[in-house]
Amino acid sequence: MGAISQRARLACASAIAIAASLAASGAFAQATEVGEVVVTGTSIRGVAALGSPTTGVSVEEMKESGVATASEAVRLLPQVFNLGADPSRSSFTGGAQDAAANSTAIRSLNLRGIGPEATLVLFNGRRLAPGGVIKAITDPDQIPTAAIARIEVVQDGASAIYGSDAVAGVVNFISRTGFDGAETTLRYGMADDYETRMYSQTFGKVWDKGSVFFAYEHSDNSHLSGSKRDFFSQDRRDRGGSDQRQFTAVPGNIVIGGVRYPLPNTSGVGLNPASLAPGTANRYDESDYADILPWQKRDTVLFNIHYDVDDRLEVWYEGLYSRRKFDLAAPPAAFPTGGIRVPNTNPWYVVPAGVTPTPTSVNVEYRLVEDLNPNSYGFENVQHQAAGFSFDLGWDWQIDGYLAHNMSRGFQARENVLNNAALTAALASSNPATAFNPFGNGTFNRANNAALLEIIDAERDQYGTTITQDFAIKADGPLFDMPGGPVRAAVGAEYHDNSFRQSLFATNVLASGAETTKAVHNTRDIHAVFGEVYVPLVGEGNAMPGVQRLDLNFAVRWETYSDFGETTNPKVSALYSPFDGLALRATWGTSFRAPSLVDSADQILNYFIQNLTDPTSPTGTRRGIAFNGGNSGLGPEEAETWTVGFDFRPNFLEGFEASVTYYNIEYTDRIDAVPFTAMAQGSVYAPFILRRPPASDAAATAAFDALVAQIMASPDLQNPVEPVGNILVIVDGRRHNLGSLKQDGLDVSLGYRFETPIGDWRAGLDLAKIFHVKRMTAPGVAEVDVVDTFGNPVDLRARGSLTWRMGGWSAAAFVNYVDEYRNTAVTPNVDVDSYTLVDASLAYEFEDGPRWLEGLRISAAVTNLFDEDPPVVLNGNFSWDNQVANPIGRMISFEVSKRW
Repeated sequence: MGAISQRARLACASAIAIAASLAASGAFAQATEVGEVVVTGTSIRGVAALGSPTTGVSVEEMKESGVATASEAVRLLPQVFNLGADPSRSSFTGGAQDAAANSTAIRSLNLRGIGPEATLVLFNGRRLAPGGVIKAITDPDQIPTAAIARIEVVQDGASAIYGSDAVAGVVNFISRTGFDGAETTLRYGMADDYETRMYSQTFGKVWDKGSVFFAYEHSDNSHLSGSKRDFFSQDRRDRGGSDQRQFTAVPGNIVIGGVRYPLPNTSGVGLNPASLAPGTANRYDESDYADILPWQKRDTVLFNIHYDVDDRLEVWYEGLYSRRKFDLAAPPAAFPTGGIRVPNTNPWYVVPAGVTPTPTSVNVEYRLVEDLNPNSYGFENVQHQAAGFSFDLGWDWQIDGYLAHNMSRGFQARENVLNNAALTAALASSNPATAFNPFGNGTFNRANNAALLEIIDAERDQYGTTITQDFAIKADGPLFDMPGGPVRAAVGAEYHDNSFRQSLFATNVLASGAETTKAVHNTRDIHAVFGEVYVPLVGEGNAMPGVQRLDLNFAVRWETYSDFGETTNPKVSALYSPFDGLALRATWGTSFRAPSLVDSADQILNYFIQNLTDPTSPTGTRRGIAFNGGNSGLGPEEAETWTVGFDFRPNFLEGFEASVTYYNIEYTDRIDAVPFTAMAQGSVYAPFILRRPPASDAAATAAFDALVAQIMASPDLQNPVEPVGNILVIVDGRRHNLGSLKQDGLDVSLGYRFETPIGDWRAGLDLAKIFHVKRMTAPGVAEVDVVDTFGNPVDLRARGSLTWRMGGWSAAAFVNYVDEYRNTAVTPNVDVDSYTLVDASLAYEFEDGPRWLEGLRISAAVTNLFDEDPPVVLNGNFSWDNQVANPIGRMISFEVSKRW
């Protein structure tokens, strides 16, 4: 990492020189109000995040939009994509950007669609512990909506200020303080076969020496079952697709020579071979038994206190505690498509009449409907505690510091896991008391041998705990005066101590069903120092025609990680205002994302024995072992970002504002998994493929066999043990620093406020246009522009708004637009229709009348007013895209709040 650090320092020096030259020639731009304190994107008090495109969501906008959670509020912005972790995606429904690894149903934020882990989520400018059991994701919904004062979003790389993860940008949730009184809110939302509830209570008190604030919020939502949405069915024929219902059904099918013989709906005992004939196969629609959205319940408490010890010293404490439970219905576990081998030793073995020669075994496709609770369920508990101080040093200098302790503990129980070793033995058993019968509808097995069934129907319970302990100290204030204003600076240091623990308790490993355990522990500590300087070259004191304001900002942050080394990230920002109302701006900087402690944990491993695609094989496949998991050899992902743009608020059109930003991101050393199809990619993944040596090389063959034997003995093996000689290849499918991405686009925001005799109005339009998303999955792989393709960002998203206020009344209407894109999940590719949804809200706040009505607000909101179904997107087993469309449909919500 030393070479990286040196390159970054050289780049920083060069950028500063270039920026100074461009500023002198008037090439960069933007005006700002130095007196405004903006928390996000800068370390200097009283200075905006210079040059960076910054937006946000106010509490009023949240109310007008009818959203219920912090994540829903941020997702109002077109720049925030619904790719990656979300409760609507699971191991069953799948999704892009590793969504299936989101085992505890966390909702994430994903600026620009680059990836949830490339968006830094802050709470009052401080990090939260990431959640998840097999993924490290920050859940914004742990922050109670009732406690949010505003949300600030910096859509620009910000590692020079915040360090890791701030590649696409930063989302900072600011909590309420200085509130005097109490507020009660009740909310109920309903859609077809789905409902949500929320209750919150806040209290606040302000006095001469400080303030306290307390918020409690409860929220819950029902299951949304796949059986309640036609477009979720695996039988896609009504939507122009094929029937993708599974052949692993109950009753199932006997498969001989590729021919399916459907089994009758009986107990499977005493079947007549003559009754078994080729015909319409039995099928099973898993979507009828799976949830689109899980049941969830959350309770959250937030408390903060600020106290002025004297005129110079303020101390504060803030605590956040969140407990969330979830339950996700899943279809019962299934034998593999094509069936599992049932030998003729099985007491209920049957071969269809006329099959010759009589086989000694048959394959049976079957589903374990005897599993009485195949659901996945669990919890995610979070706590965030921070205490700090602000001390006035004099001369407008201030020192701030804090200590924070954060913990996220998640748990997932999976109860639809097959114990393959026990199942194989039970299929081969000749004893009716210990044999498994796959030839019926499932009624026999539970009645005949429930104890054996409990062993076959195994469980995997996982806990994941992340603890972060942070210390930070910063001093900032003016250095000296210039004609344009005071030069201000900030310097500081941070220390972070992070740990991750994972515990696995599984009953699917040993044939006896005995529980096996595994513990994972990974740690790192981080030291950082940073500095920032704000230089107002031209301001009120020396403004001239054509140059009303010219400011520069320089920031740099150096960090050293205990596991992979050091990194240095600079950022240069500039703004220029030629006249009042027009601000031109630009930024350049580097950012990075450190591998999560889940990514870099060597102890996390999963081995799979399977036929692996190999074009060099006569059969097209080779029997092998592929494995995935953590990799301690990972380094950081690195990015170079720059933006140019302008803000326009003309004096001749009061109330109008426009903001346009072009951004460019070059993201390298991205952490990607080696695909299990690596042998089909030529020599690209050659370093990660180990083939069985020729028999003539006895020593190499012996070493290969020893490695295979070691894997076969591992508790991380997910399949029944096979003879060592079966294995011809091993594919290392762990994560490596392989990929790169180049993305550029344009953000546009337009707004116009105006007054009329019939009320105050605001019309707005926000859109995000992406020009390119050029991806390379590994060195040597051709670069491909994936924008507007399935599983990737759509090139155009927009949200139009019209709001109205008059007296205590307010109303709002919104139009949300997602452009058409290409469905690359089918061949030939087809176009997906654009998707437009209309939302609306109406509210009344009592301003006069009896005292008990004062502060009472009643509102109603509807999302997807016209109940539009998702566009047809045939992919895998489904006919809709859960990364673009909302499955809920028309949602009507009612809210009553009262200030006391």
